[in-house]
Amino acid sequence: MKLSVIFPETRSVFRAAELAQRAEDAGLHGMWLGSAFGFDPIMAIGYAGTKTSSLLLGTAVVPTWPRNPIVMAQSAATANQMCGGRFRLGIGPSHKPVMQMYGLPFDRPISHLSEYISVVKTLLATGNVNHKGDRFKVMGFLDVKDGGNPPVLLSALKEQMCQLAGRAADGVLPWLAPPAYVKEVIAPNVRKGATAEGRSEAPPIIAEVPAVLETDFDRVREVVNTDLAIYPQMPFYADIFVRVGAAPSIEEAAKGWTDPMIDAVIPWGDRDTLAARAQEYLDAGADEVAYSLHGGDRDKNLEVLGDIARS
Repeated sequence: MKLSVIFPETRSVFRAAELAQRAEDAGLHGMWLGSAFGFDPIMAIGYAGTKTSSLLLGTAVVPTWPRNPIVMAQSAATANQMCGGRFRLGIGPSHKPVMQMYGLPFDRPISHLSEYISVVKTLLATGNVNHKGDRFKVMGFLDVKDGGNPPVLLSALKEQMCQLAGRAADGVLPWLAPPAYVKEVIAPNVRKGATAEGRSEAPPIIAEVPAVLETDFDRVREVVNTDLAIYPQMPFYADIFVRVGAAPSIEEAAKGWTDPMIDAVIPWGDRDTLAARAQEYLDAGADEVAYSLHGGDRDKNLEVLGDIARS
């Protein structure tokens, strides 16, 4: 089973490197690091790459609006060299409320990302770019030796973004999407985009999932409301709750987690339950599952994930 672990930022690059070492020792496929307002995740993953030898390492995800695409490509190429070619660049538009914190507009994300990913991938693949579009007019080159060309993956949930990922990305990173949604919305739209672009294969889907290794639902509810309180307030995720029938409206979903919302999108339970839920994602069309385990001890959680991955 291609089972990876995703960590929110740990606020310590040294702890991130230690977690990467432990994830590698546990036999996991990869480690993903989130992006928020702490350290730079690309730099942290690059450092973790110098402390590991086989684990795939990636960002899930770096917001695109605050970074010029040439700078993003430069950072990715640097991290990929540090990782010995094992770096995976996950990017996405983030959310309008977050970009407002940066003082940046959140305008037409599909057209923004279509040009953005083209610039980044062209520069990484060829070392040169001369792009004159509606959103970006950039010209530059990249002179980074060794490491190869890192894949560029795109966060996607809705139909148009999934189709864009199918056309242009090297992988798809949905977060908080249950297996049925992966099967019915994400996978077919990724395939649709790939077919429209004439690609022989659709890019892989990496299902990113928060999970709780806990059998007491009262404790699960407590962990979710403590660690994941922000997500119902983000319109993209609130829309998922409505689509899967766990909330009557985006406005109601934004009020906070309910038991039906937790049950709809968050795997919880013992080791065997989490293993079965991971398999559901693979059966639905995901190529890899990245669990973000909440509650309990991180080292113990990694041991359990490693055991699932080896089964």
